[in-house]
Amino acid sequence: MKSMRFRVAALATVIGLAACGGGGGSAGVPPAPQPAPPPKGSPIDQIIAQNYPGGLGVELGIYRNGAPLYVRGYGLRDRGLPDSFGDSDFWRVPQPDQLYNLTRGAFAPDANTIYDLASVTKAFTAGAILLLQQDGKLSVNDLLSKYFPSFPNADQIPLIYLLQHRSGLVDYVNFGSYPDFTSSYQTFLASGNANYQAIVDQLATFPLQFTPGSVYQYSNSNYLLLGLIVAKISGEPLGSFWQQRIFGPLGMAQTHFGLPPPPVTDIALGYHNFGGGPQRVYQPNLLYAAGAGGLTSTVGDLEKWDAALRQPGIFTAASLTQMFTPNPFPQSYGTYSEGWVISALNGHRWIWHDGLIDGYSTMNAMFPDDRLDIVLLTNGGTSADPFLVVEAIFPIALTLTASARATAAARR
Repeated sequence: MKSMRFRVAALATVIGLAACGGGGGSAGVPPAPQPAPPPKGSPIDQIIAQNYPGGLGVELGIYRNGAPLYVRGYGLRDRGLPDSFGDSDFWRVPQPDQLYNLTRGAFAPDANTIYDLASVTKAFTAGAILLLQQDGKLSVNDLLSKYFPSFPNADQIPLIYLLQHRSGLVDYVNFGSYPDFTSSYQTFLASGNANYQAIVDQLATFPLQFTPGSVYQYSNSNYLLLGLIVAKISGEPLGSFWQQRIFGPLGMAQTHFGLPPPPVTDIALGYHNFGGGPQRVYQPNLLYAAGAGGLTSTVGDLEKWDAALRQPGIFTAASLTQMFTPNPFPQSYGTYSEGWVISALNGHRWIWHDGLIDGYSTMNAMFPDDRLDIVLLTNGGTSADPFLVVEAIFPIALTLTASARATAAARR
């Protein structure tokens, strides 16, 4: 199974330097976690315990028709002090605990814990494009050259190829090896995380990997460009457009482009197992991730989003149909559409997107014919594949009734 991920492809090089003393750790590597005791609780609790040992912070939300059936936190959103960072600070952005002057300690996650969403963001970027199409301001059949006239081969790439990962563009989330975007990231950082032109210019220097439209190949660059197009056509920053057209109307008060503004007290810090147990990971630059992976949110806010996609509302029926129409290149795990993967599980239609970014792993899964949603947010960059965890949870979730909500709440 291939995950849809926003990743630092050359992170292993950085980790290698950190392990030799180049990292920012202030304390020794914590002892490796001991084998977990036999799992207790419900079958769902047992699945989480088996897949996320060592106290990784997990927030799980299961909803039917928008109502919570099973919402529960596991492990730790913050492992407390002293911190031990297992990598070097490539991103050089403020750390959440310092930004918010957080009280540190061994704190469990809950329904209001904010996580980096990683590539779950892509569904919102695709949604923004479809909203502009509803407004008559663009078409998914427009050529990229309409918005980036000097971009090489842009007259061969309609926006729908970006939406469906069929453009042939290399991935801009790569550092230290081909295609290396280190220099453009440094320029972006020097601009105050505001000017994406150096990234676009460097992207234009790399040849296409295949004839546009002929192959499906996942690339974060597609959704970077789509986010920039949203800002260009709407005349406002991508985050402002999301707020006005999606987050605000749906009441998603805990969803933000980048880290949320202060005050914040309930946020998951990112961790990664570098071989000796979980260690802190430096916060990734969510503004660089942009339309490919720049959002933060909670399980409850993601359910508001999922509920809005079950029937026309902010989106027309035509937009929803297009959003969930797969591209012509099926894969073993499903077929990419526009910000979503369309697949099936045990004969049930399954629409999903997962994500991986430094210190966080995520999954937003909808089973529309069952009116059931499963949202899984974790602060473990090396944790279990959420695709497989949802596969295990789904048959049990189908049997849940409203009484499970009280049971889960009692165990919190």
